[in-house]
Amino acid sequence: MKVGVFSKEKLSQPGLQVVIRGLFIILFVLAIVLRVLAYPIETSDYTGFVSQWYNFIQTHGGFAALKYNFANYNPPYLYLLAIATYLPVPALTAVKTISVAFDIVLGIFTYLILSLKYKHSSAAIIGVLVVLFAPTIFINGAAWGQCDAIYTAFCLGSLYFLLTDRPAWACVFFGLALSFKLQAVFFLPVLFVLLLRRRLPLQYLVLIPLVFLLMLAPAFIAGRGAASLLTIYVNQASNGGGAVQVVKEGQPNGGNGQVMNGGGGQFTGKGPAKGQREVRIGGPGGGQLNGGKAFAGANGSSSPFTADAPSWYQWLSATAPGYWEWVGIGLAALLVAAVSALVWASKQQLTTELVLKITLAFAIVIPFLLPEMHDRYWYLADVVSIVYAFYFPRLLFIAVIMQLCSLLSYAPYLINIEIVSLALVACAVLMIAVITLTDLVLTLYPRLRKGTPEQSTKDAAEESTVV
Repeated sequence: MKVGVFSKEKLSQPGLQVVIRGLFIILFVLAIVLRVLAYPIETSDYTGFVSQWYNFIQTHGGFAALKYNFANYNPPYLYLLAIATYLPVPALTAVKTISVAFDIVLGIFTYLILSLKYKHSSAAIIGVLVVLFAPTIFINGAAWGQCDAIYTAFCLGSLYFLLTDRPAWACVFFGLALSFKLQAVFFLPVLFVLLLRRRLPLQYLVLIPLVFLLMLAPAFIAGRGAASLLTIYVNQASNGGGAVQVVKEGQPNGGNGQVMNGGGGQFTGKGPAKGQREVRIGGPGGGQLNGGKAFAGANGSSSPFTADAPSWYQWLSATAPGYWEWVGIGLAALLVAAVSALVWASKQQLTTELVLKITLAFAIVIPFLLPEMHDRYWYLADVVSIVYAFYFPRLLFIAVIMQLCSLLSYAPYLINIEIVSLALVACAVLMIAVITLTDLVLTLYPRLRKGTPEQSTKDAAEESTVV
């Protein structure tokens, strides 16, 4: 018999399940109501970027506007904005409703993944509520107006299909995730590991670029050039997520260009000369919210290598040389290679629990090592750590600390206050990264565990759901 907060015996009693389901309906409605109450909040990311994208689409014929290069996001998110412009709702409401809708999708895949372990209890329902009420999940979409729930929902969907041995759908959903945001690459090593262990057939990987290209097709049909579409993520990486100048395809001077920048940007009437790159200045971030009004606040980070991200770059001085970026990239590559090699060499079966441990390890450690990360880039880790806590109740503290670290990283932008030094927050992230990686290694190589052979056998028996 298992003992723990989420033990099957405690949560499978018929009477208790009825009560939990009734509470679920009430709390689910409350989660939606609280999100709607946060709708009036505006940040400079919204006023300086998303609202301008929305207005541009609205004033240029809806989907017809997609032929212009007016935003630095990949087109799939712009498609959702374009659909919303045809509805009789205010722009702010439309933008946030898109994000909130994917909060619900996150909840659905959380339920499905937890149901693989808790088939006859209400733990999966409780897990949905925990995700919906998690502070960073709530704030990200309903208050901040960000759309990280979209790519994360598709990553969680990809994970679910991997766990249920449906590799084609797993690749399709990852392709969708990557189509919405480049941060989906934090999940990519999971696919690579399963490929090494021959749990993901190589031929299905073609679905990822195929889905990605299909998601670009509407913008291409609308008239935007292929080169412009295929280099969006390249430009994001090289310009730090900056704003973009509107370029009218096919005109020598780019038509009536508009430089849009939240807090400090300019509006110009001329586009770049033919053959020149679009002008990019600044990027989302550096603002705060206060009473529903947007301000251009200061970035809380003292490091030039990170934007309020609790990564190891917080420990470097503002004058650190640029080669440290390559150090971080190299460390991240080595980490992925090392974990992949350990998984490949291990004789342990790829159980559901083991795949979850691999997923969380990558979701925490990769953004910790990479340069130019933002405060929101642990969103995938925020969600996966909650699922992880339900599978491993003894490690519940990892989800709690992960939520606190992300929340403290949000503060410099949202309220213009660094509540706790981000250098200290980075120490906390490093701590849970080490714990997560250590637990993963001990699961892959149980003989390294301290204790009796009986204890090792017991630990292995609790992680025996084969993918």
